[in-house]
Amino acid sequence: LIRKVENQLAKEKKAGNIKGPVHLGVGQEAIAVGISSNLSLDDRVFGNHRSHSHILALNNDPYRLFAEILGKKTGLCHGMGGSMHLLDKKNGFYGSVPIVAGTVPISLGSALSSKLKKDKKITISYLGDGAIEEGVVHESMNFAKMHSLPIIFVIENNLMASHMHIDERQPLKSLCRFAEANCITSAVVDGNDITSVSKISNKFIKSN
Repeated sequence: LIRKVENQLAKEKKAGNIKGPVHLGVGQEAIAVGISSNLSLDDRVFGNHRSHSHILALNNDPYRLFAEILGKKTGLCHGMGGSMHLLDKKNGFYGSVPIVAGTVPISLGSALSSKLKKDKKITISYLGDGAIEEGVVHESMNFAKMHSLPIIFVIENNLMASHMHIDERQPLKSLCRFAEANCITSAVVDGNDITSVSKISNKFIKSN
């Protein structure tokens, strides 16, 4: 379903029916679906600028997503957010923004709130390999570890930050070394293997 939605959005954008920018995540669907299979409605998910799959993995009705991207009042944000400013709190999605790593510190606040309230909610923070190069990510990881927050940082490494390949930006393709630097337990998973994503994320969610 997510792949079909993304492909349709690509067609409509090319045809000129979508006026605003659209950031697709074709090929990354298994990550969101695998992780969301272990979440409850009480948990909180924060996306990035490429979050159609994050929304649809929590709520498989694409109508309000299409409406939002087309600028309709029936959209997730009444047509005022477009492709990158999404919100669906009813289904556990607490926001996406186009600013690289913009939701990471916000998701940290969500996790801190859960710890203080002892409500046992898990926070998922999605970010890309480009976002890992933002200082706020490392500050957030450090804070999360120092305060033992119930948060899982999910780095969707598609090897590209805008138009620059990771080989031109990083000495290694694997980014788990940043988690290790902050003494955070990590795992590298094939993002196209939905079974592995589900199993590993379930392990992390239970440990929180």
